[in-house]
Amino acid sequence: MTLDVGERFPVEKLPHPLDGPAVVYFYPADFTRGCTIEAQRFNDIYDDFRAAGVEVFGVSTQDEESHAGFSAECGLRFPLVADPGTELTEGLGLMKQYGDAGRWAARVTFLLDAGGVVRHVWQVEDVTEHPAEVLDAARELAAAG
Repeated sequence: MTLDVGERFPVEKLPHPLDGPAVVYFYPADFTRGCTIEAQRFNDIYDDFRAAGVEVFGVSTQDEESHAGFSAECGLRFPLVADPGTELTEGLGLMKQYGDAGRWAARVTFLLDAGGVVRHVWQVEDVTEHPAEVLDAARELAAAG
């Protein structure tokens, strides 16, 4: 059961309380090609998200150690949420079978308002263009107040 627009995201599972709108994007695995591209694209425009008052969180089922290495390798400036027990990912119905590679988080992004309510959901296909699309929606949400 993935969350729909209008439902509340379990923000208590994030590393710090929301102080405004937020983007929470789920991705399959640290250090994989698509996930690296997506993380770098979010990182490239992170200042634009922050200028709009929006925080970005990346979530996958790897542990803190893996995230620390991935974050350092990519130079990420936004927090990654470790979910090695899959409690958050599984709880949102976001685990996906990737053939012989195993079960990992599906590539899904949520845009939350300051209260943690889902305002937009993306089932991500294009990791290259997706972050800019999310930024546009985040700016609209922030401007709407």
